Parts: sequence; C-alpha cells; structure tokens
Amino acid sequence: MIKPNVTSWRYINVSNAFNVSLKMNNNGNRYGIEITTDTHMMKNSEWAIVAYLSQSKYGKLGNTNFSGSNKEIYQNKSDNFITGCSWGYPGGGTSSDYGCQYQYNVEINGTGASTTGNIYGIYDMSGGSLEYVMANYNDMVASSGFSDPLTLDSKYYNKYTSDNIDTACNGSECLSHALSETARWYNDARIMVNGDYPWILRGGAFDAMDVSGIFNFRVNSYNIGDSNLSDSFRLVATIR
Repeated sequence: MIKPNVTSWRYINVSNAFNVSLKMNNNGNRYGIEITTDTHMMKNSEWAIVAYLSQSKYGKLGNTNFSGSNKEIYQNKSDNFITGCSWGYPGGGTSSDYGCQYQYNVEINGTGASTTGNIYGIYDMSGGSLEYVMANYNDMVASSGFSDPLTLDSKYYNKYTSDNIDTACNGSECLSHALSETARWYNDARIMVNGDYPWILRGGAFDAMDVSGIFNFRVNSYNIGDSNLSDSFRLVATIR
C-alpha cells in the first residue's frame, strides 16, 4: 500500500508507524478503507510471505522475461527515496549509480524491481529506504517510543527470544520467517536482533551494494527503533 513516484515516509519511529497503521481503518477514515479491514504495520513473517512468493512460479522467478541473476528483485537506488524506482539490475554498483534510473512502469528495467517482474507486483523491497517490520527481541522497546516493556497484541508482531537465528522462536527455528532458511540467498545481509538492537530492518538501503535485497535483514547500530533519515515502514491490510 505504497504509491509510486512519491517520497517514502521516513523520520518516524516504530511506535508511531505502528499506531498510524492501526488507525487507517478507523470509522470515517479518509483512505476509504472499511472498518472490517485490519490495517497494521507489516510483521517480519508477512514480509517473508511476499519474499517467498517472489521466488515462486507466481513471482519474478517464474517470469520468463527474466533469466539468470536477473531473477533477483532489482534494487531501488533513488537517493531521494522515490518509491517505485529501479536501477535496472539487482543490488550492486557504485556511488555514481544513485538515482531513479527507471520508473515503475517501464517494462523490464522498471518492472524488474517488483516481486512479480511486472507492474502488478510489490515494489521497493530491495533498496530505497530501509523498512522497519514489527519484529522484536524479547519485548525490549529501546528508542521505539513504546512503553517499556512492550505489551502489544501478539498478532501484530513477531517476538524473537534469541539472537541466534537457528533458535530464535522459543528455542526453535523460525520457519517461514525468511531468516535461517534463506541464509545467503542472493548474498543478502543477515544480522539478527539482539539485546542492544531489538528491531529488525529489511530490504536494504538505496546505497547498499551487493547486500541489499528482498532477503536482507539487519539491525543498525546508529538507531534502535527511533526515527531516521533512511528508515520507513510498510502497511498491510487484511480482512478481519
């Protein structure tokens, strides 16, 4: 639920992003979203669903317009954080490559940045702004703006109990969360939440090189859930 050719919403901490997302289906909201719809900030497990779909026969992997390394989602390298942009290639390149080389509706070079390889897919999941997902280490709030300790409905976030990717779900693997089972896919970065940095960021930034990608997940040492130039979020809408 992100419009193309606009500047992504950044400078917002995790708690504000979470609360804004919940309020978008309030009675009489200006977005036209029915109150029977559950709008919320994307969880890590929901990001994983989209990522897996991109690598299925229904996603870019199954799109015959792409072959070889170009099956990977193309990176958004817009240094102005413009949504729907595409570099025309997967992650990589040098600083001189920054910008919006192709818009979302340019066939192949532009649509290659979507999860399906066509205009109907989901964009900005590789590069652009980093995106906070509702994924947290042991209910630690850090600088997110939530009350300490975290007391949210469990359906709205993924709680990880270990900084070991293989045992992060109460001593077990977090299967279907695109963590351990997608290790080293496309060489995307993987840094797990921990006691110092308890919030996950996904996708990679516009200026990341080979590590940016749809299977990228990481934490940042320069912020811990607070508002930042490079960090955004994503909305999910489901039927109650």
